[in-house]
Amino acid sequence: MLRLKSTMSAVTPKIIILVISLLLIISAIFGLLSSYRADALRADVANANAARDAAEHRRVTQETELKTRETAVAEGEAKIAEAENKIAELAQLQKDKTELQTKLEEKQNDINSLQKRIEEPGATAKPSESPAAASTPEQQPTAAPPSLEVKSEHVEETTPPPERSKRQKKAPVKAPQVADRPAAMSISSVKALAIYAPLPGYPHEEFSRGISGSGVCVVSIDPGSGSVTGASMAQSTGNPTLDKSAVSTFQKWRFKPGTVSTVRIPIEFKP
Repeated sequence: MLRLKSTMSAVTPKIIILVISLLLIISAIFGLLSSYRADALRADVANANAARDAAEHRRVTQETELKTRETAVAEGEAKIAEAENKIAELAQLQKDKTELQTKLEEKQNDINSLQKRIEEPGATAKPSESPAAASTPEQQPTAAPPSLEVKSEHVEETTPPPERSKRQKKAPVKAPQVADRPAAMSISSVKALAIYAPLPGYPHEEFSRGISGSGVCVVSIDPGSGSVTGASMAQSTGNPTLDKSAVSTFQKWRFKPGTVSTVRIPIEFKP
């Protein structure tokens, strides 16, 4: 019995040491497992943070792209609106062009009609057919009507003037009422080349004061269109008002295209 107790006494410390060793080993194993788990958790957290950062970056990128697209869409809409405005302006310009062409054709038809009337044998200009007479109100002269003579001189021609009958050359044409007073005028070779030739008016004040004068007006014509490009007094009548009346009227004349380029028109104001 004593021997058994002594044997157990000898074995007990060894068992305790063994158990303690096992416990230490188990603790070490658990520690390693815990460390592994901690590392795994840290890696998971790092991955989660990286995923979150990547998601945030994608969100910012998408917002930037969305803003860029919105800006592009707004610019596209602005360009579309600008294009629509230009289309509307072009349509209006086309409409205005059509109207102007229509008016131009009407004016050309009137000019052609007037030219045909002038070229008709024995045709004479009437006060009622003159544009100047149509635009001037009728006046009752208080004195005898003055005479205003236009004489023909050398005319520089690019093509021969159209032939006229003797009846045309001798037919006098009464002047329409222009400016302040009516005037009488005889047709010359210069006027025969014109398709629109209103007569200079005798200013009322100069007529009432008995002022007269004679001079020469030089008229430059565009041969292509027959329009007067310039008029000036090469020789003054001696009165600025009479000169102004002559120049302003001759500037309105229109000639047959391709007939003359320069015309010298002697003019005399005589009450």
